[in-house]
Amino acid sequence: MFIRLKLLQVATMALYMGPLLAGMAGFGWAMLPPFVTLFVAWLIVLHPHQWPQTNAEWFQGKSLAAALTQVLTQILLVAVLFGIGRGIGGVAGALPLFTPILPLALSFTALPLARTVWNAEKAMASGVTIDEVLYPRSREVHPVVLTATIEEEVASLLALADDCSLTETGPALEDALEDGGAWAVLSGLTTALALAPGKHGALREAMIVWATDPDIFASNAAPEAMRSAFLAAGLNQRLLQVLLPRAAALARIMPERRAQFPDRARIEALAALPLPGQLTSDCATLLAALTPRPESMATPRMAVRRTTAAQPS
Repeated sequence: MFIRLKLLQVATMALYMGPLLAGMAGFGWAMLPPFVTLFVAWLIVLHPHQWPQTNAEWFQGKSLAAALTQVLTQILLVAVLFGIGRGIGGVAGALPLFTPILPLALSFTALPLARTVWNAEKAMASGVTIDEVLYPRSREVHPVVLTATIEEEVASLLALADDCSLTETGPALEDALEDGGAWAVLSGLTTALALAPGKHGALREAMIVWATDPDIFASNAAPEAMRSAFLAAGLNQRLLQVLLPRAAALARIMPERRAQFPDRARIEALAALPLPGQLTSDCATLLAALTPRPESMATPRMAVRRTTAAQPS
């Protein structure tokens, strides 16, 4: 972790040095767009959860406004770095001479280096963000204070009767996850349900419905929620009838979130069990949705067909 942290710091320095050197060399504002593009790409690589995840989200006012705000922030940042560089060049009284490609290349090297060091998709699936790695102390602020609260929230949920309706358990679960922190309460609840197989059926169903809610899944509020839902369902056919179709739909419309699902081997083992026909079909649908499309192989075939068609007979 220490080495990754240092490499991320080096990548950040390389990213910032690009526009700084461009300003020192006296290059014009025409270099602003490529640098802004690199800075925005940097945010997408390290903070993908802060950007709209689907095409539909790009047309939502709130998501679009948040994305535009980040772009405008990067424009301001690059302009400030340009200004600082020009100030340094003016104070030095001499402008360094080098090709404009050099500062752009310097900033560009930050992207593959950051991507090599930090896999944002796997980190999100584990419930970790880049900010928690760069500022580890922020993760140590509240655990002692919240421990008792989390235990109380989990205990209150487990106290709900098994025959409660979803209209009762659903709001209670949502309130607990919101008040105590989704990740911590969900982790404690998953552990408690694993120790009580066959019990708390209503709570398990509410947990599955919450974890497979499209808004919750798209917002990445709890990256471990989908795995917890599969653990809560277990081999209960009634719960699987709720979980599998909803999970398959989410995997199909948000393929970039495949890392949040259980391991493929677990789902294949579930599909291999003697389940009723509909559940077997739902497992197959989910497996198909979790299988990456061979897009990289489709392009060469199309190119070959076009080339063949273009040849004179």
